[in-house]
Amino acid sequence: MGKLKEYDVDLASLTEGHHEEDYHIGKEFFELMDNTEIQGADVDVHMDIEKRHGSYECRFHCEGTMEVPCDRCLDPVSHEVDTDYDVVVRYGEEYDDSGDNLLILPYSANRLNVAGIIYDTLLLTIPLRCVHAEGECNPEMAEALREHNSSADYDEEEEEPETDME
Repeated sequence: MGKLKEYDVDLASLTEGHHEEDYHIGKEFFELMDNTEIQGADVDVHMDIEKRHGSYECRFHCEGTMEVPCDRCLDPVSHEVDTDYDVVVRYGEEYDDSGDNLLILPYSANRLNVAGIIYDTLLLTIPLRCVHAEGECNPEMAEALREHNSSADYDEEEEEPETDME
């Protein structure tokens, strides 16, 4: 993740108490993460870190918009983002991210790259079905879908087996 170095948090240098980091997420961030589905982004991420006794309580607040393809017409649809994600980071023998809100880093790690956490948090805000409001889809694509659906209905009617009910 050399390209995402700006998302490194130097845990070893943090003193006990409260710390903050701010990030701005644009389309380039998703391109660096090899995601071509996100067509645009303007999301601000605020990270609060509370260091207590070698444990780091991290809270990510993400707010803004992302442009994702409409599931009907494939044109960009604006998706509002306003979410929080909390994770506790601790040191242990080996890396372990199997807990929902607990991340264990090996003792040898002195940095935490938060790009993956931010990426996953943003992607999880996208609904399973993302579409424009009724009537806002690309009119050419909507017409093509109507034509395709009406011809598919016609084909299904032709393929039904005939039954003799006499």
